[in-house]
Amino acid sequence: MRRYKFNALFLATSVMLSHAVFATPSTYTHANGSTVVNINNADANGLSHNMWTDFNVNNKGMVLNNSLNDLVRENGDIAKNGNLTAAAKVILNEVISNKASQLNGAIEVAGQTADVIVANPNGITCKGCSFINASRATLTTGKPVFTDGALTSFNVQKGTITLNGLTNAQSYTDILAESIKINGQLQTGSLKAIAGKYSYDTTTGTAVADGSSSNKVGIDISALGGVTAGVIQLQTTKAGLGVNNNGILSADAIQISSNGVLNNKGTLAGKTLLVSTANKFSNSGSLEGNTIQLVSAHELHNTGTIKASSALYAASAGQITNEGTIKGSSLNQLISYAGDISNSGTISSEGTVYLMSGFAPVTSNGYAPYADTSISNNGKGVIMATNGVTMKAVKSINLNSGNLLSQGESYLTASEINNRMTVDAENLTLYSNDFVNSGKITATGQLTVTGIDSITNTGVLKGENLTLNTNGKLNTQFCKLWIVCQPGTLSAESTLQINAPAITSINNIGGNVVAPILELNKSSI
Repeated sequence: MRRYKFNALFLATSVMLSHAVFATPSTYTHANGSTVVNINNADANGLSHNMWTDFNVNNKGMVLNNSLNDLVRENGDIAKNGNLTAAAKVILNEVISNKASQLNGAIEVAGQTADVIVANPNGITCKGCSFINASRATLTTGKPVFTDGALTSFNVQKGTITLNGLTNAQSYTDILAESIKINGQLQTGSLKAIAGKYSYDTTTGTAVADGSSSNKVGIDISALGGVTAGVIQLQTTKAGLGVNNNGILSADAIQISSNGVLNNKGTLAGKTLLVSTANKFSNSGSLEGNTIQLVSAHELHNTGTIKASSALYAASAGQITNEGTIKGSSLNQLISYAGDISNSGTISSEGTVYLMSGFAPVTSNGYAPYADTSISNNGKGVIMATNGVTMKAVKSINLNSGNLLSQGESYLTASEINNRMTVDAENLTLYSNDFVNSGKITATGQLTVTGIDSITNTGVLKGENLTLNTNGKLNTQFCKLWIVCQPGTLSAESTLQINAPAITSINNIGGNVVAPILELNKSSI
């Protein structure tokens, strides 16, 4: 929105005479039943400021007459607006009473197109409303603020805007209120919805929070609600103020920024999805996009579906829990800076899966250990990738049950690695201080296992080539009460190489060893 300057004398006069001059702009009922408003004359910068004690639109609609000439129309002619010496660029309708507004029909700008603003601190309900010939439509519960005669901001401190259906298909729509409820379908070229207590700068289009906090929901989209637009921007400014979506949001680009809990039980679909929250992000619905970026300052919990046809990036300061499906076709990257990563669903990529827990960025290109955290796979969880899986945790990687399937180069790194499940890979490197395997790990190419302090294998380690590295003990069987022993298997189609100074003879390896070539202590760890 442009800055509009007011004549100081005009402003002073308008304040003193607002009720007498601007309280109810001149109106009449058209033959077709609509209300025609001859808006007040625009100032030198193009703003028509109209003050109302009641601002309501019935199902017959309202025409804001912004024409300097008589208009011949199929649905009835409209005479020129005699109040105007120049057409308005912005039509501001400000409610100065304590009455809420009901918008139940179309608001049309007759004549030259203009921005339309409805400002009512008492609240606005839009039920099947629409905007015609409006370059931008703004509904706000904020109070207009003028600086040196220019409309510079809206001060939003209270009020709810309820949208039970809105159409502004080719234009911009701004919804600015303390609380926003979407219970019907919205169709617009671009939607910006900001909830909370804040000052909204009309020049930059940005909101500055007033510093207050809340644990309520600021933007609530019901199962009957939804938005179709080119761009959708949802924002809550108040600390703790959350976003709930139970409907369908569809756009080329969707950006959601929540200062509270963000719950999605509906559908977010777009080419680009950028979702961030200062609290928990919970998804039991569907996120679909070309590129998806998720950022949570607390934790991320998915029981639904998150699918990116290209890359998916998810970062959380706290725990990441997946019980549903997370897929990034070219890249699937999940990073938890200070929490665990737990999977009992499906994490997959036709490219690379990258999981990292407990590391925080220290430079633009590097990470350092930050928290004593773990990565785990549980239940029927599946982790699979076409071009490799990388898992990196500060404390441990616990592959308790499920499957890990990978082609390409895969790397698992943690202080402790514990495997009880089935792992199938092409080339796989496991690096830890202590490595324990009671499951089955198979590589069609190179399998390298490093346990600096110890390696314990009571399951199966198998590769075309198998390399074991340890400075400590190599345990290849588990004995219960020193009577019943469960031997592990070391199997190589080509070469088995063991680098373990504590093992001085091949006969001391123990367990089941299958390899045409066996090399002992041929290289340093």
